[in-house]
Amino acid sequence: MIKRKLTILSALCLTASFSTQASLIINEVDYDQLGTDTAEFIELYNTGTSSLSLDGFALDLINGNTGSAYRNIDLSGFSVAASDYFVVCNANGTVANCDFAFTSSSSWLQNGAPDGVALYDNNTLIDSMTYEGEIVGFTEGSTLFLEDSNGLSMSLGRIPDGLDTDNNFSDFQSNCITPGSSNISGTGDCSALAVNAVPVPAAVWLFASGLLGLVSVGRRMS
Repeated sequence: MIKRKLTILSALCLTASFSTQASLIINEVDYDQLGTDTAEFIELYNTGTSSLSLDGFALDLINGNTGSAYRNIDLSGFSVAASDYFVVCNANGTVANCDFAFTSSSSWLQNGAPDGVALYDNNTLIDSMTYEGEIVGFTEGSTLFLEDSNGLSMSLGRIPDGLDTDNNFSDFQSNCITPGSSNISGTGDCSALAVNAVPVPAAVWLFASGLLGLVSVGRRMS
């Protein structure tokens, strides 16, 4: 009986460990902008129900020609709340909601044909996406040939937001630029809207307040 309980406990621990790893995903990538690439970013999303320490987590940027990393970004020292985003960018102040400005350089994300991004937890690969073609070992499911654009303001994002079926082709679409907020299918820079948006509960409260005000004015006029 004791042995059975220990076995069940071990299985639960393994399941919890896997869930913790799988809760963090690569959610949105913008590697190509109009003109010079000065606003590149990678957005991660914590799909879990509790805050997650990023100690031991790292991003590798993958060169499609060699299949190896051309840059490593250590995320240790940070954390991300439940159902929240973590945005990696450079230090030029051009990306809204940036959490980690890790470099002063522009054009730090290669422009594909193909290239990719890989997310590791203590050297274990837990998520990856490649763009403009396949990279063996990093392309999840079917190949995503879609590319970011230097003629339109857009990114590559998971649609619906946070969807992870382990298939790059079906998970990622042309995305309105939304670092640090929910992905929106389409094109255009929606980051200002995301930063200034009124939270839903507050919006409902304001709407209700407005209705009460109109009722009050109507009563006085009558």
